[in-house]
Amino acid sequence: MGPFATMSSGKPWSGKATDLVKRHLLVVGQTGSGKTTTTLSLLNQLQKANYTTIIFDPTGEYAQLPNAVTYRLGDNAYLEAGQLSSDQLQEALDLPLNDELIAKVRSAVTALRIQENITQQKTVYRKLGVAIDQYERQAAKLGSWSRSFASAHLAQQLIEEFIVPYSDDRADYHLLGQQYDRPTINHLWGAITAIQAELSSERFRALFDPDPHPGVFKTELNFVIKMFLTHQTSHRTLVIDLSALKQFESSQRTVISLLLKNLLNSRLQGKASFPVNIVIDEAHRYLPTDEQQLADNGIFQVLREGRKVNLSMTLTTQSPLDLPARLRSQFAHLLIHHLASADEMTSLAHGHHFSLEQLMNLTTGQALLVLPHQENQLINVNLPDWFRA
Repeated sequence: MGPFATMSSGKPWSGKATDLVKRHLLVVGQTGSGKTTTTLSLLNQLQKANYTTIIFDPTGEYAQLPNAVTYRLGDNAYLEAGQLSSDQLQEALDLPLNDELIAKVRSAVTALRIQENITQQKTVYRKLGVAIDQYERQAAKLGSWSRSFASAHLAQQLIEEFIVPYSDDRADYHLLGQQYDRPTINHLWGAITAIQAELSSERFRALFDPDPHPGVFKTELNFVIKMFLTHQTSHRTLVIDLSALKQFESSQRTVISLLLKNLLNSRLQGKASFPVNIVIDEAHRYLPTDEQQLADNGIFQVLREGRKVNLSMTLTTQSPLDLPARLRSQFAHLLIHHLASADEMTSLAHGHHFSLEQLMNLTTGQALLVLPHQENQLINVNLPDWFRA
């Protein structure tokens, strides 16, 4: 196996690719500077070293990696709708909800979870005439084991959430409701039908695959990831291909965040401790635009907590300024390709020393390797033999 890189002097770089990912690694550089090819070369080296790597691939670019085990959302993999909270479901599907409907979606999801997991029916939960205490007892039985629900029925279930007592002496306030609140339903009908349309959309089918496929075997993404976290594979790399959602950035952002949070929780609760590297290309696209939401994002949570359980992360981005400062500070290792802005250089400095002129003069494939307690090294990344531009 050839070296990952050569020095500017022409001598082989003496380090190991596995050393680069022992801590979080940030790969930055303008378009065409060599970020993607560098990442592929790094992955090739890690694979040969039998280092477990999980790639979240939003564009499908990493399909060319040899010996990859690829699960493609909408093809041979799906996401269980119950893995998403009502708020995450709203974000993933970009549902048109006002505050009133947000609350109703939450109660609708609870009702559908009861119907599927407690009453064992994948249908709408009809609430007319149901006693409040009966419903509360059913809801109290729900737990982490009962997250699944028939998401395709969400719009229909929403209608069941708009029930009220009779408005005369027949009113029974021990029941969830006795009649539909038709004026409110009619007022919100446009939003409800828009939700129904989204539940029939290409985005929904790609995410949750509600249609039967006789003879086609599909695997739930969280299950796939858990297997790679607990059973070390032999020279294989897991690729989670999310390109089916590439026209839906909000959906990709929600799914990547959710999968990473579940990945982190699985590692925190499990016994396996072998090192795992997680790779996300062009990561700035999948971070919240509001920095106040950063703490709840799965990428940030793995960066902050992952090293406790031997998880490291490799992120690539065109400009370090596209990443929140709190997130940039989590990276101890840097591979810097061509940059042309003093602000970009300053944002990466935090204790490191390099000049803008040095970064501006880097050619395609060249990078400045910055590691703690070591002198910066100018390297030329060696592409793997199988690489095709």
